[in-house]
Amino acid sequence: MEKIHTSIIKKTASGFSLMELIVIIVLIGIFAAMALTRTRSGMETIQEHIAIDQITSDMDLAKSMAFARHETITLVFSTSQESYTVFKGPDNDRTPVSDFPNSENGLISLDNATLREFDIQSVNFNGSSELQFLPLGDAKYGGSIVLNTKTISVEPVTGKWTVN
Repeated sequence: MEKIHTSIIKKTASGFSLMELIVIIVLIGIFAAMALTRTRSGMETIQEHIAIDQITSDMDLAKSMAFARHETITLVFSTSQESYTVFKGPDNDRTPVSDFPNSENGLISLDNATLREFDIQSVNFNGSSELQFLPLGDAKYGGSIVLNTKTISVEPVTGKWTVN
């Protein structure tokens, strides 16, 4: 007769030990904290670019409108209200440009949820807070707009801007 050998296979419990799970959870927490910090600093940079793009795009549009409509277009900045208003017409007969994009009757505010952290620190165009484009699209005066740590410089006549 043949002997049948039966082998007993010892079953081991499958899965992860408590120590392995704790190590994995700690690693996930570390990676999440690193990603969150990088995301916040990245978002601030993006928001700063959005604020600068908003102002410079509006300056370019105002310059084009002055040339196309053959009338004076003025951006009047308010550092206390974190906003600026777009007007048409000469100094003594101004009216807000009610159909200016992204504005409420010509008023563009940086004091909204997206751009609240960015302040218009100072504005200086020949001692005034007004950037004026004459009927041929020329900037009446050059000057600068300081937005937190960035400065938008505007050249006289050409209206060309640069960001430092």
